[in-house]
Amino acid sequence: MRTQPGIAAAAPRVQAQALISSPTKSVGVVLYGVDPALERGLTILHRTFVEGSALEAGADRDIVIGRRLAEKLGIRLGEKLVVMAPGVAGELGTAAFRVRGIFATESSSFDGAMVFVTLPASQRMLGLGQRVSSINLRLVDRAEVDEAAAQLTPLLRTDGLVASPWPRLLPRVADMLGLVRAIRTVIVAVFFLVVALAVMNTVFMAVAERTREFGVMMALGTPPDAIVRMVIYETVALMLVASVVGYAVGAAVVSLFGNIGLDLSGFYRDYSAIPGLTGIVYPRLVAGNLVGPGVGLFLASVAVSLYPAARAARLNPTAAIRHT
Repeated sequence: MRTQPGIAAAAPRVQAQALISSPTKSVGVVLYGVDPALERGLTILHRTFVEGSALEAGADRDIVIGRRLAEKLGIRLGEKLVVMAPGVAGELGTAAFRVRGIFATESSSFDGAMVFVTLPASQRMLGLGQRVSSINLRLVDRAEVDEAAAQLTPLLRTDGLVASPWPRLLPRVADMLGLVRAIRTVIVAVFFLVVALAVMNTVFMAVAERTREFGVMMALGTPPDAIVRMVIYETVALMLVASVVGYAVGAAVVSLFGNIGLDLSGFYRDYSAIPGLTGIVYPRLVAGNLVGPGVGLFLASVAVSLYPAARAARLNPTAAIRHT
């Protein structure tokens, strides 16, 4: 998988529903068996530990759990837990592990329901041999998930495997992102309307302040269509200057926070809808997200300037010259 174009990282995993028990309590969890070295290329879990450390190769008797789960179980770093899960042949697999590390993400549901052991440890406990549940991929461009799945499907079909994009595996997350995009579209539309009205108001003010000037020009023989063109040209110049300044400031802000990160963890504390959601955002410039809205806003602003331009062209020269 790692040799295929567009694949940034790949790692095998074992996944199973399990029951984890401390001396005082038992909790249902999702058990993941991972290759510690390869898993670092897929997720940021190794950077979220608040106690202890992440799994290492060969640490087959160690387990890492979330802080929320540790609180539920009343367990501390270095203590032992017993994990039970149904094996591949129908028998009950059981193993004891020592808590090596405790992680804390921005999702309380993730921290309270996910545990990780090494890949060999999970394979032995479940009687899988060398088999795994899945091979997880990280793409160079996550927007090409459907294209990557289509590209891999013919290669995997002979082995009885299926390339599944994440929206198919996590439909709730996909639905939530779709809702976010819809809300963003509405917000952008409202923003466009507000900006367009602000531009129209600015042009109206400019026309009102220059009423006598327009009156003199028309009295000297300037045709109405020339007045319209002048107002529109001034609006175009205004929007060009505003666009250059706005894009420059916006690019600087995005570049700054793209390096240091934008901490939104206060908004996402104990957020449970998206497991693994991080509150640290690293924005980046995407040309496709800039060109469309920028051109649309520019055209909308020029369009709304037509009304005040037409009002200026219909001024009575005599009344306009006497205007104060």
